[in-house]
Parts: sequence; structure tokens; C-alpha cells
Amino acid sequence: MKTVTFLLAIASASISAAAQQPNASPSPITSGARPCCTHRIVRRIKSPVAPIPATKPPRASADFFMGEARVDVTKDETVVRLAMAQHGSVLIELPANDGPRYIIPGDPEMATVDEKALERNKRAIIVRPGSLFVSPPPNRKAQTPAATVTAQMRSGLVVTFLFYPVEDLAQNVHRCVLSYNRDEVVARRRAAGLPVNLDNVTTEERRIQTGQSTAPTSISVEPTEDSKNDGTATSKSPPSSGSTSEPPKPKNDARTNSSSDPSAIATPSPVVTERVDASEQITALTKDALAHAIKKPKQFKGWTKPSHGLALSVLKQVDTKAEFQVLVIAVKNTSAESLKLTSAIPDLNVEMLDDKGATINLQSIKKLHAEISSNSGSIPAGATTYYAIAYVAPVLGVHQRVKVIVGQTNAADEPASIALANSGR
Repeated sequence: MKTVTFLLAIASASISAAAQQPNASPSPITSGARPCCTHRIVRRIKSPVAPIPATKPPRASADFFMGEARVDVTKDETVVRLAMAQHGSVLIELPANDGPRYIIPGDPEMATVDEKALERNKRAIIVRPGSLFVSPPPNRKAQTPAATVTAQMRSGLVVTFLFYPVEDLAQNVHRCVLSYNRDEVVARRRAAGLPVNLDNVTTEERRIQTGQSTAPTSISVEPTEDSKNDGTATSKSPPSSGSTSEPPKPKNDARTNSSSDPSAIATPSPVVTERVDASEQITALTKDALAHAIKKPKQFKGWTKPSHGLALSVLKQVDTKAEFQVLVIAVKNTSAESLKLTSAIPDLNVEMLDDKGATINLQSIKKLHAEISSNSGSIPAGATTYYAIAYVAPVLGVHQRVKVIVGQTNAADEPASIALANSGR
């Protein structure tokens, strides 16, 4: 009995001791031991997506223009690169005071110029693609121009348009605007000795309508003065009594008059006499005006503000009986050094102004005769050069006036100018 009681006491003591002892932390797993079970992390695998074909980025603007192009012309020979699609067209807009004088298209199967639209609006050129103007294959990396059109403006500016074929019609240049100052173009070309103001035709020549044959190599927007002065044009249109060109030779007059009136051979033509008298009268009055200006320089008043060393003053001599006028121009060098002029004779222009007084057009006036006090082409410091110019007085509108322009080589883009007052304003 005692033995049983002793065993129960030992068992109860061991149980209480086990209950008071904290649980031992699990021993770490050694590197050589393997866990009973491994926890695998399930990774989500994205389903493959078909790659989206990348769209071909548009070409840089350094290659050619797309959409809409605005070009600032800063030199006389300009190359403009434009994109054109097979079923598109390109409208090229020009400044209001200038327009195309000659257009030289390339291959008509590659690009054509709309001549009917050019007749209606001479300040815009419309170019359409030809039948062979197609876009290059997609695998071709480099893209080259396929058509060309060259235009020379009335001011003398030459612009060459290169057209690049594109497949997308949205890349087609629907409008190209050329921006430049006509006076600056004329000054630069005159300083380089190039012809300027190609629209210099007389009022009488504008009245003569001559047909222009369509040639694939050149498009003449308006008939030129040289084409009107050849033998064909002279035989079609009788000379004007107010013309001041050189009188023809007597044998040509006799042959021309004999075809119309046999009795005209024995008597001189009155038309020829009038033309000779008019030419002598113009020369005499111009020389007298210059001599009078040199003797009395103080009569020049109303000098303009100096522009790059040049100041201008004018005297207008009006003879209501004559069909021409003589204008005397005094050009003073206000600088401390000698200045060389860009032209031997100042330019005469008809300037058209808008309601706000801004210039919107300049048209040259043909000179009949000119006399110069000095033929050196340069003006010494503080000196004055005088010009006497005879010209046919134009018919002026309310917003028109005669403007004189004189430039010097060191500032050809900013010439000095003076406008004659319009008595009708």
C-alpha cells in the first residue's frame, strides 16, 4: 500500500514539473537536412500577346514638308521639298505683290501644273501628280524626289520645287506658303547684276492680246516685252504715236508703207517724224532739267531721313501738253565714307497701298530717258548726285503713288525711298 502511494506521488510530481517547463523552440534545419515537404511558389505565366505592328514614323522635316508648309525665302535660289500623294494636289501660294513669270515643269507624266487655275489666280500655283507618280515600295529605306517644277517670279526670284511621292494621302502637302520681301529680292539680284522686275511692260503693250502656245518645257504666265518687240508682234500691231523707241530704218518704213499705200514711198511717214521729234524733245528736256538742278541745288527741299547714309529729295516737272514727265532726283551721301549704289539709275515704281497705308504691290515704271550728273556709280562722303528721268506718267488710283527707290551695296536689302504725293488723294 505504501509502495502504491509512493508511485502515485512521483507521477503527480513529474506531471506538474512538465507543465511548468516552457516548450523548446524547434531546432534550425541544417544545410544537409531536407525538409519533409517544400512549399512551391506558383508563378503566373502571362499568356502570349501578338505584337502590335509599329506604325512607320513620319520623316523628319529636314527631308521634306508634309501636311502644311510655310517657307521663309532668304536667298535668291531656293529649293523647297514637298510631299505629294498619287491622288492629291499641292497649292503653292505666293506674296500678294509678286507672282510667277515663267514656270518650267518637268516630266508631265510625273507632275503637271494647272494652267487654267493659273490664269484665274496668278498668285498661286497648283501642282497635280502624273500617272507615273507613285509611292515607292515599303522596303525602300531612302526616298528620293520623283518630280520637279521650277518657277521664276516677276521680281526675278527662282524657286525649285521637288516633290516626294508618299503613300498616305494625309501626308500630302495640301498648302505651301512662300514668304519673302520683294524689295529685298530685287535689291539682292540688282547687287549681283541679275535682271529684276520681269513684269516691266508698258501700258500699251498690256492692251495687245497675243496668244501663247502651250509648250511642255515652259509656261509663260504673261507675254514678255521681248516677245512683243520681235518682228511678228510689230507687224500685227501698229506703233503708237506716243512711243519713244528708236525710229526704224528708212528702208523698213518704205517696205512697210508700200504694202498698204504705194504713194507713201515718195513722201515721208508722219508717224516716223513724230517719233523722232518726241525722242529729241525727251532728251532735250531731260538734259535741261539736270543742268538746272546742278546750278540750283538749294531748290531741293523735303529731304528724307537718311537710310544707311542716303537721303533723297525730288523735283517733279509736269508738262500737261506732253505725254511724259521729267523727274529730278537728288541723292545725298550723309555718311563719312564713299557709298556705291546698287543701280546706275534709281528705280521708279507704282506703289499700291491698302486702307491702313501698308504696301501691297509694286509695279515698275518704264524709263524713257535718263541723265546722270556722275557716271562713277558711287557718291563720295557729303556729296550729292543728281538724276533726271523721263517717264510716261501712269494713271494712278486713289491708293496709288509713284515711289523712287535707291540702294547702296552695303545695305542692299534696306534701300532708301521717297514717294511722290498723289494729288488725287
